[in-house]
Amino acid sequence: MRTNSDLDASGRTIYGEEFLLAQAHSLLNFAKGSVAVNGGFGYLDSDGSVNSDMPREAYVQCRMTQIFGLAHLLGLSDSKDLVDYGVQSLLQLFQDTSSGGFFNAIANDGQAVPGDKLAYDHMFVLLAAATAKGIGSPRANELFTLIDGIIEKYFWDEEYSLMKNGWSQDFSRLNGYRGINANMHAVEALSAAYDVTGDEKFRDRAYRICKRAVDEFARNNNWFLPEHFNEKWVPDPEFNVDNPADKFCPYGVTIGHLLEWSRLTLQVEIQMAGSGEDLSWMRQAAIDLYATARKCGWAIDGTDGFVYTIGWDGKPLVRSRMHWVVAEAAMTAYTLWKITGDDAYLSDHNQYWQFISNHHIDKGAGSWHHEISPDFQVGEGTWSGKPDVYHAFNACVLPLYSLDATFIGTALKINSAND
Repeated sequence: MRTNSDLDASGRTIYGEEFLLAQAHSLLNFAKGSVAVNGGFGYLDSDGSVNSDMPREAYVQCRMTQIFGLAHLLGLSDSKDLVDYGVQSLLQLFQDTSSGGFFNAIANDGQAVPGDKLAYDHMFVLLAAATAKGIGSPRANELFTLIDGIIEKYFWDEEYSLMKNGWSQDFSRLNGYRGINANMHAVEALSAAYDVTGDEKFRDRAYRICKRAVDEFARNNNWFLPEHFNEKWVPDPEFNVDNPADKFCPYGVTIGHLLEWSRLTLQVEIQMAGSGEDLSWMRQAAIDLYATARKCGWAIDGTDGFVYTIGWDGKPLVRSRMHWVVAEAAMTAYTLWKITGDDAYLSDHNQYWQFISNHHIDKGAGSWHHEISPDFQVGEGTWSGKPDVYHAFNACVLPLYSLDATFIGTALKINSAND
C-alpha cells in the first residue's frame, strides 16, 4: 500500500498517516457489523449492532458498498465479497422489477416501505455501481447499466441541467419539489462514473450541475446556497421552516453542503481540464464557499464546532454538531491546501481533526458519534445510532493518497501502481 506522505512531511499535525490509517481500519471493522441476516446492510446502532426496528435503506446499502470497494482497492481490507454482496442486495432486494428503479427502503418482512422514488437514493446507486464496476464485481455492469438508464429516463433534466427530485413509487407522478442535496450527490456519482468508464456524458453533466448550483445559485445569494426549489428551479427559502433539523432537507443554509460543494467544485475542475470549458470561475468559487462556511458555521455560537444550519440572517439555527459536517470540512480544507498551497488550510484541517478526535470518535464502542450537542454531549435530535461510516471513512483516506477527481479514480490508480 502506497500513501501520500505530504501530510506527515508537513510536520504540523499529529493526525497523519498512522492516525488516519488506524481510524480507517476501525471504521471498516465497525461497518462490517452491518451485514443483516435478512439481506443487505442494516442500520447500525451506537454499539455497532443492527437495529432490527429500522428498515434497510437504499443509501446505506450504497455507501457501505462504496467504502468496502475503496478499502479493497486501496489494500485496507479484503472486502470484495462485501461489494459483491452490496450489488446483489441492490439488485435483488431494492430493485423494483415492476415499475423500475430502486425502493427507498425495505422493511424487515422484505416489503418495500411506502414512499417516493428519490433522486438522492438513485445517485448513490450510481456511485455504488461505479465503485463496484471499478473493482470488477460480477454483477456491477448489470447494476451500472440499469441505474444509468433509470437516471436518464426519470431524473436527468436536460432543460435545466439538473436532476429532478422525486417520483411516486410507480413513476407515474413527478413531485414538484426540486432539491440541491440530490444534485450535489449527482455530481459525486457522475464524476465517479466518468473516472470508471471514460464516458464524457457523466463528466459533462457533473460540470453542468456544478455550474448551476455554485456559479449561479450560490454566487447570486452571497454564497448562502439555497437548498430548496420549485419545479422551475425558483428558490423556496421557507421550505421546511417548521422542520429545521430535517436529516436531508433542513430549512435555511446547510453549512456542510457549502463545504461539500467547495470540494466537489475543485474535483470537477481537475476532471474538466482540457475539456474546452471555461473553468476560470471554479477555483475562487470553491474558496468563497469554504470561507463562507467557516466564517458563518465554525464556532459562530461561541462554542467550537460547526453548527448544522444557519438562518438567512446568518444566525445559528440548528446548533447540533453533525459528524458528517466536520468530516467534509476536513476533506475540503485538505483539498484546498493541496491545490492552493496555502498553509492556513492545513491549520484548519488539523483543527477539525482535533475536534473529531476529542468529540466525535467513540473510543469505546467504535465509529463516530453522529450528532453532539453544543456542549459536546452525544445527541439524537436528528440522527440516532451510527448508520453511516461513509463521510468518516472518506475523510480518513482522502489525505493519504494522491489527489484526484474522485475516490474511485484515485483508488484505481493506486491499485494499478501496486500491481
